[in-house]
Order: sequence, then structure tokens, then C-alpha cells
Amino acid sequence: MNKTAKKHDLWSGSFVRICLVNFFIFVNFHALLPTFPFFVTWLGGDALTIGLATALFSVASIVSRPFVGWLIDTRGRRAILVLGLVGMAFIPMGYFVSAGIALAVVLRTVHGVFHAASSNASSTWVTDIIPHSRMGEGLGMYGLSMAISTAVAPALGLAVMNAWGFRPLFAIAALVALVALLIGIGIRSRNYTTSEAPLRLSELFEPMSLPASVTQFFFMMAYGVIEVYVAIYATSCELPGGGLYFIFIALGTVATRILLGRAIDKYGEARLVYSGNAAIIVGILLLVFAHNLPCYLISALLLGYSFGAVQPSLQTMAMHAVATERRGAASSTFFVAFDFGIALGGLLAGLLVKNLSYNAMFLWMIVPCILSWGYYYVFGRRHVSSFNPQNRLTVAGTAVQEAVTPASATLPFVVTISREYGSGGHRIGELLAQQLGVTFYDRELISLTAEKSGLSERIVGESEQKVDGRLMYDDPVQTAVFQAQCRIIRDIADRESCVIVGRLANFVLQDHPNILRIFVYANEKVRMERVVSEYGEESDRAERLLKHIDKERREHCLHYTGCQWDDCHHYHLMIDSSIGDYEKIVETICSVLGKKLG
Repeated sequence: MNKTAKKHDLWSGSFVRICLVNFFIFVNFHALLPTFPFFVTWLGGDALTIGLATALFSVASIVSRPFVGWLIDTRGRRAILVLGLVGMAFIPMGYFVSAGIALAVVLRTVHGVFHAASSNASSTWVTDIIPHSRMGEGLGMYGLSMAISTAVAPALGLAVMNAWGFRPLFAIAALVALVALLIGIGIRSRNYTTSEAPLRLSELFEPMSLPASVTQFFFMMAYGVIEVYVAIYATSCELPGGGLYFIFIALGTVATRILLGRAIDKYGEARLVYSGNAAIIVGILLLVFAHNLPCYLISALLLGYSFGAVQPSLQTMAMHAVATERRGAASSTFFVAFDFGIALGGLLAGLLVKNLSYNAMFLWMIVPCILSWGYYYVFGRRHVSSFNPQNRLTVAGTAVQEAVTPASATLPFVVTISREYGSGGHRIGELLAQQLGVTFYDRELISLTAEKSGLSERIVGESEQKVDGRLMYDDPVQTAVFQAQCRIIRDIADRESCVIVGRLANFVLQDHPNILRIFVYANEKVRMERVVSEYGEESDRAERLLKHIDKERREHCLHYTGCQWDDCHHYHLMIDSSIGDYEKIVETICSVLGKKLG
């Protein structure tokens, strides 16, 4: 297998390891999810106390996840993953000495913090490992590890609890966290960029991930309640133990992920979000109104389909269009909604059971499913983070892909983006690639160049897009990096449609038949504000950075092309990003691209 093929290989060693880590994280989680209510009851608690314990676990995750996301983006994935797994290994041992409900609830709350750290780090790291072109499929397969844990862990937890009691159960929960720790520290992949942004409350959440996250929040209100209460409900209805129900949920989820693994990338998320919410509604109705074994198991399969369809679709929607240095924030935004849905659903369910009945409580959980469907239909399906085919193909009434004539349809198209520092050109390029459904290249070219040239990624990163005036512009390393990048850019442009940011790609590909060359600029005030707020630089340093980096890019262009970097004659489109509306900018670019290709 050549190096280019390896770059798009999904099943790498790092991917398999992070999937195993995720599996054991959620074995720890799912083994205690249906059994902890029994533990609370054994300590003397009631349904409301069960709901409170469930809610506090999730509240702890909700409060800590945004800060965990910042730590992941700034301190790296491995450090936070290790910290979370150490905590997940020690906390279950504390349940051994729980002498009353209060201590058990406190420990359960702290457990939520460490679960947030480990799961957030893992779910962020996997998006760095998965090739961007296979993000939907990769996250679906990654989520399969969670689905398998849903099959194994609840049944295992309930079986151990029934056979030997609670202490062996807690020992197993601690053991699987230690196994995850041993596997996690062996992952060597570091295909991501850390941020130096200071801690700011306004930066803890990623706005691009909100539509997917809110849709997931409503969905998890219903799904999480069923996971928590179905074992006790089955016992009261004289149905088989909850372990069997969880096994069939997992079978439905696994089958969905395997059969529809590539459907997310191909068809987008809409079909799966709609059908997944419909499936959980039917599953609830069967659970409440048909107390017999076949309907009980069909209900579980429907819930399995719903989780297997909705969760990876929305996670892909939340993550795939986000810059690498913001993926921790995006992941925390998504899983805050995930946990908040479980927390609020669990609390409301406890109140409903206490004042009404289990049947009435389950029927009320249909309402969040309807809200999930409705919110996505109104706000999510047309959002820029959506990757539905109609969003990728049509913008502002222009069918970009359909505008390609038959003669040129066999040739890839390329959009190159040159940009002033702080103008937002990188972000515009990401959104444009997502909207068109093509590959985005910016920092990815560093690792590709390192492979091609034999130099380290550090040297390539320090040498690209600049020339050393002290050596009269004759640095052999910088020249080698530039030549290697030129070959890589030409190879990419011949092979696939894409968006390329920087690296003088507009000059390298000037003879390409299907190219749109763009230059993004902005006024100095806007750029300085962006450098401070988004890049995390100090305000007194921002102005110097603007001048220094733009000077490097200008000299780099002049040296290797003999042309002025910001001369409008070398571009099809000059865009002032000071208006700040990236979605409108992307619409304009897509419209121009469609007309040019057509």
C-alpha cells in the first residue's frame, strides 16, 4: 500500500486502539448505569433518589466538559485521557465503603467528571485519527465500540450483581478502566494541532456544533431514560430481565452501524435522524402497550436502530466542519448536550414515576423525540454544518456539481485560497469544502510533505511558506519543502476535487482547467480582533504578528513565483471577510464556482 492510500486508511493501529479504549470506557459506564438504581434502592433510596443520582452524574459531566474540551485543545488528547481513566478506575472502588446514600451520590457525581474527561478526550482524538474523507463511516465504526459495550456491559453488570452482589461489580468496573488506560497510553498518533488560546468562557463552546448538539439533547432525554429505567420496569411487568433487552438494543445498534456505515457520508444525516426518532417512538409504544416477549424484543431492536442511526450521524455533523484546534470544544459541546439530555430526562422521569406511573413516564418521553425531529427539521437540516447532499450540491440556487459540463465532469475542480493572516481564510476554506463535499487541505499538507520529503513534520512546519533572508533566500531545506509541496498539490489536484489553503497553490496549479483562485483579506482591526479572540494571542502582540506573517508570505511568493502575493490579477475573486458572515461568503464562492464550471 502506498503512502497516499495509507493516508486514507481507516483501520489503522491507532484507530483500532482508540476504539478499544472507547469500548472499555463505556463498559465502565454501561455496567453501572442499570445497576446503580438497584444499589441506591439497596441503600434505602426511592425512585426520586435514583433520578437525582442519575442527574448529578450527568450534571458533573455537563459542568466539567467545556473545561475538559479546553484542556484537550490546549494540553493534548493523551494527557486528559489518562487523567480521566485513572479517576474511572479509582472511583468505583470508593463505592465499596459507601455507608449511606449521601456518600454514594457524591462518589457518583465525581465519577461523572472523570467519565467526561476520558470520553471527551477519546471522542476528540478519534476525529484526528480518522481520514477526513471517511469521517462519517469512521465515527460510525468508532461508535460501534460503544454499541458493543451496550450489549456486553449492562447484561454483565446485572448478572454479576444478581450472582455475587455489588462489590464484585464495582471491582470489574475499576478493572476495565485500567485496561483502557493501558491501551490508551500506547496510542502514538498525534495528527492534530494544539491551541494556545487562554481560558475564556465564550470560547468553551463551539457554535458550529450547536444544531447537532441540540437535536441530540432532545433525543437523549428519551433514550437515556429507557436505558436507566427499563430493567426495573421489566421486573415490574414480569418481563425477562433488563440484560436481555440491552443485548437486543446492542444487536440493533451493531447491525445499523455495519449495514449503514457509509450511508452518513453518502446520504447525509437527515434520513437517519428522522427514522431514528420515529423508531424510538414506536419502541416506547411497544414497551408500554404490549407486555409480551416478541414486542419487548422488537422494542429493543428499534431502540438499537435509533441509537445506531442518530448518534453517529449527529456526532459527525458536530465535528467534521470544525478546525482541528477546536475539536475539543466541539466534542465537549456535543457531549454536554448528550449528558444534559440524560440528566434532565432522568430527573423528569423520576418525578413522573413518583407522581404517576412507569407507563405514563415512558409515554411522556415521546415528546422529546418529537422535539428532536422538529428542531432538526427547522434549524439543522439546512445549517452549514449539515452534510446532506442537497447542501453539498446546491448553494444559493446554483447546483455546483450539476453545473459541470460532461466534458469537464471527469476532471476534478480545485479551489485555492490565499489569505492575509487573521482574515479567516482557513475557516472559510473548511466551510466551503464541507459545503461542496470535497476534501480540505491546509495543515494536512504538512504531514503529507513530511512523508514525501523525508523531513520531520516539525521541520516542514517551521520551513514552509517562508524564506530566510539571512541566507539570501537560498535555504536548501525551505526549497526542498516547497518543491515537495508542489508535487503533492499537483498530485492531489489531478486525483480529486478539493479546497487548498495557502502554499502558493494558485500559482502551482495555474494551468489547471477547473480552478477557482481566491484571495481573502480583511481590515486590520477585524484581523487583530480575530487573532486575539480566536487564535489566543495577546493583544499587544497581534499587530506585530499580522505584519510579520504577511511579510513572510509576501516574500515567499515573490521568491518562488516572481509575482506579488496580493496582486488581484492572480485571482478570480478577492473577498473582504470583514463582514464576518462566513456562510454568505461560502454561498458567494459556490455560486461563482458553479458559473465558472458551467
